[in-house]
Amino acid sequence: MIYISKGIVGKGFTTELIQVIRGGRSIYLSGREADLWLKGRFSFSQTVEEERTLHHLVRMGLAEMEPEESNDARYQILTRCICCPAKAAKRKMGLSMEEKTVLSWLVNAGIRLSTAELVYLIENKVEAGPKFFYPDNRQALVEAIYTVDTITDNILENQMATAGCRDRVVQSILSLLKKKKLMIL
Repeated sequence: MIYISKGIVGKGFTTELIQVIRGGRSIYLSGREADLWLKGRFSFSQTVEEERTLHHLVRMGLAEMEPEESNDARYQILTRCICCPAKAAKRKMGLSMEEKTVLSWLVNAGIRLSTAELVYLIENKVEAGPKFFYPDNRQALVEAIYTVDTITDNILENQMATAGCRDRVVQSILSLLKKKKLMIL
């Protein structure tokens, strides 16, 4: 079973009790729940023994999981998460070109981009630039992504599941998460 944790660690963080903030509410975790959540905080993690605890974290909205370990599963999990830039996202030193591009889209787009939308932008070589950046240009960005072929419910997620750059984008997201440039909500 593969999973990733969602939420932000609050200021009340200790080794015994972790405050996780998600959706405007604080949830306190301890024991096995806290250990499991921390293991999935900056990357995908696996568990077999803690299945029941993991299902509880998923029900609380603090994790996303899939039963198998695969690139498809990683993509599916990230399509159910919101990737948000962290405060440290402005500094781009030490990042690969693809990481810089993904981060640039996430920081500058006037909307919260999903993983499928990011894959679409990279796959179709849409240039990350001012004509699609900032709230004033969000309509142009939406129109660049959603066409007659992609507007139907969940079709974009399904189409991008087979995109050639999908695994590279997922890897960039995970790398940015480890480098604390992103948060998963």
